[in-house]
Amino acid sequence: GVAFCMLVNYQIRGLVIDNYLTDLPVKKGLSSSAAVTVLVARAFNRVYDIKLTVRGEMELAYMGEITTPSRCGRMDQCCAFGQNLVLMTFDGDYLETEVIEMKGL
Repeated sequence: GVAFCMLVNYQIRGLVIDNYLTDLPVKKGLSSSAAVTVLVARAFNRVYDIKLTVRGEMELAYMGEITTPSRCGRMDQCCAFGQNLVLMTFDGDYLETEVIEMKGL
């Protein structure tokens, strides 16, 4: 789904991702599909220098995932921020993200 969205929105070519090592559990409800879709969006972003923000990668990952039979939610793609603490604000389909800086940690 993500590759399709990238090809349609950015008129770029494909890429090959060799995921030779992973420890994501399959079908355990831990947003592993979101992690993979973010990986694909980030790979396209970096290979083709699309200049997406992390939030943009999240959006393309979400749009790509909902084009498939996957049943993901809007929060699943927050893994794009890695270990950062992120405030996510929702209003219908609108999503806003803000990285929270923790002082003294």
